[in-house]
Amino acid sequence: MNGSTSQIVTTVGDGVRLGDVITIGGNPHTVTNVRRVTGGRKILEFADGNVYVLGPALPIQVMRTSRTRVRLVAGRDGLARVALS
Repeated sequence: MNGSTSQIVTTVGDGVRLGDVITIGGNPHTVTNVRRVTGGRKILEFADGNVYVLGPALPIQVMRTSRTRVRLVAGRDGLARVALS
């Protein structure tokens, strides 16, 4: 079985990843491309076509979704256990 979890993470410009969702002006934007430019800044391109320039040390909150694999494994007592990875 597979699933996903979402959490709010505070990161800086260098930590922004593809797929992160950033809220700007109350509107959520999904990051589709990240490019580094002079001064360590990042140009973030969003799925809706908008672009945002982010400084390298500016803290920003993003919603990050990560995939979780769920496996059933047999315990020593013969009972099934759930393992997340």
